[in-house]
Amino acid sequence: MRFPGRDSPALRLDAVIRPGEVVALTGPSGSGKSTALHVLLGFATPASGRVTIGGIPLADLDPEAWRARLAWVPQRPYLFATTIRDNITLGAPGDPSAAAILAGTEDLELRLGDEGTGLSAGQRQRVAVARAFFRDAPIVLLDEPTANLDAVTAGAVMGAIRRLGSGRTVIMAAHRPELIALADREISLSGVAV
Repeated sequence: MRFPGRDSPALRLDAVIRPGEVVALTGPSGSGKSTALHVLLGFATPASGRVTIGGIPLADLDPEAWRARLAWVPQRPYLFATTIRDNITLGAPGDPSAAAILAGTEDLELRLGDEGTGLSAGQRQRVAVARAFFRDAPIVLLDEPTANLDAVTAGAVMGAIRRLGSGRTVIMAAHRPELIALADREISLSGVAV
C-alpha cells in the first residue's frame, strides 16, 4: 500500500487469516495497522498485490455485500444523539441486552447527546464494541479498541472482546500486551511475523 507523495510503502503485508482466528496486528505507530484494516474494509486499494476472501479477490466482491459480513470498531467510534439501545442496534431488529451486558453497558435507555456526549471515552468504546458484536457479523475488525482507556476500562473492553469474539474471525490493531494476549496469533507489521 502506498500513499501519494510518499516514497516508501505505508504497508507491506503477506498473511493468511483463517476463519475463526483472532489475530493481533502489531507494530509501532505508523507501521500500517489501521491501513491494513482500511484495505480489508475496502476503503483503500493496494498499489500492488491483492486481497482475497475465500480465494475470491476483494476487488471482485460487491462492496456492500462484503461490508455486510463485517463489524467495524474504529479508534474513535461515532455515536448518535439517541439511546444506547439505538446506538447498538442502529435500527436492526433484536434484543441488544446480551451484547450490551457483556460489553459492560447495561443502561440501554440512557439518551446520549451528539457524538455520544454524556459518556466517557471508555463508555463510548464499550457501546461501539457492543454494536459490533450485536451485528453478529462473522468478521470483526477492531482498530486499537483500548487506546486511551484506563486499565480498568480497557480490561472491561478486552473481556467483552474475549467473550463476544468466540466463533468469529477477529482482526485487531493492537498495542497493549494484554490485548495482544487475547489473540491466537500476532502479525507484526514491523517486519517479523510471530
